[in-house]
Amino acid sequence: MYRLLLCGLLTICSGCAKDHVKPPANLSFESVERENSSLYVIRYQSDVDVLDLFDRGERVGMISGMLHCSLADDHDFSVGKAIQFSAFGLIRSEKNEDATAKFSYLTRAFLSETSNDRSSERDLSVTELNHFLSDKQQVPCKVVVTAYGYKPYYSNIMNIPVADLLREINKPR
Repeated sequence: MYRLLLCGLLTICSGCAKDHVKPPANLSFESVERENSSLYVIRYQSDVDVLDLFDRGERVGMISGMLHCSLADDHDFSVGKAIQFSAFGLIRSEKNEDATAKFSYLTRAFLSETSNDRSSERDLSVTELNHFLSDKQQVPCKVVVTAYGYKPYYSNIMNIPVADLLREINKPR
């Protein structure tokens, strides 16, 4: 009987994740540049400190802070869903020299294909990237932060101009 009550209590409490008190961040794209054959540095700014959502210090209590971008037509950024063709990477703070912007970040992103069950990933080729992006004007991205005891945090959508991304993809190596 004791075990049954304990299991019931744990089941009820598992759905008690807290909401965030900070609103979804508005992100603004700054730049993208190819770092090497498989990494692209994406710089952006935010009106919310997404690495300190709880006002306890940068990354305190966080499980992960990622930027996710959809390169094809799948725009479901949910934590439990893998975007098949995406750009993704960890969020890093960048020193802000512009007094008008509040928070500056960069992400070293991989452009890759992920299997539906997330068991494998592979880098996308230049030819594949050109194919996915040829009919698009922009690539949607979101910051996704997970933390212990909280529901996932999602920013508003930031769009990366495809022309900027293709310029870097097609640069001679």
